[in-house]
Amino acid sequence: MGKVETKKVEDVLLQIPFGKFAVVTVSLPALSLLYCFLTGIIFRFDEVNETVCQASNVVPSISAVTGITPGAYVWRICIALHSTPRFAVGFIYYNYFKARLSYINPKYRWLYIKLLSLNFWMYTIENACLLSVAMVSNRENYPIHEKIFVVFMIMSCCYMLSNTLIYKWSRTPIMSDIEKKSLRIKWISWTILMAATAGLLYTFVLHRIYCVPFAFSFFSAFEYVIAYANMAYHVSAYYEFMNKSIMSGDIHQDTDVNGDLKSTEKIPALGAPDDRGDRSPGRSLRPRKKMTGEKVQ
Repeated sequence: MGKVETKKVEDVLLQIPFGKFAVVTVSLPALSLLYCFLTGIIFRFDEVNETVCQASNVVPSISAVTGITPGAYVWRICIALHSTPRFAVGFIYYNYFKARLSYINPKYRWLYIKLLSLNFWMYTIENACLLSVAMVSNRENYPIHEKIFVVFMIMSCCYMLSNTLIYKWSRTPIMSDIEKKSLRIKWISWTILMAATAGLLYTFVLHRIYCVPFAFSFFSAFEYVIAYANMAYHVSAYYEFMNKSIMSGDIHQDTDVNGDLKSTEKIPALGAPDDRGDRSPGRSLRPRKKMTGEKVQ
């Protein structure tokens, strides 16, 4: 067996329950998008509902309401605050699923690891695209904005499916009520997102090619459904990590090598003396000067 490390945290300076962290993180885009939609509809209705082919439209797209000020500033700040910690959540999810490798049939563990790595990168790309599409509005650079949005949609659909399959695969045959609830939210959110994506593509063709009146209104409505379905999916992480916390403090470590448990001791900084007056393995190797009257052995 390899080396197993159990870490303990003392002198905690900051502790954030993951449940609250998940709710606050997802609330940022949810509330800021609602703010942008309401301010756009109330104060700049004609501007946000303008379309390329001048067809009738009453529901502005997400790009339209988040591309005008002051909503654009609120949207960009909230997406930046939302996306940044999500990069860390990607690593948390990866390690969480990897720790459940023992539940996978040994014959298929190689496939599980491959899918897990793919899942991590799709999550990371999706998050990076969300941040990028918020920073580059359609008014500033439409071709780039459009391409980033397409990549975001592809990664979002694929990630939600692969993550759900991995979650189901890494469970025991008898799941707890919390696990069932989390899995149900994942499947419902993904199903809604896929149905809305199909509607989005259909109405986009009607609008761009045939310039059908109000087709863009349905396109925009499907966009909002996709956005909130995506948020609902990601907030389901609350159930996986509801008993965990993000914290800052001093790390202590138990070392168990081949089943032999050693005593817990504080890990000293590299090159610094520990509590016993010894120096850590990083001590200086320079020769010590001979003191007066001292014999050198």
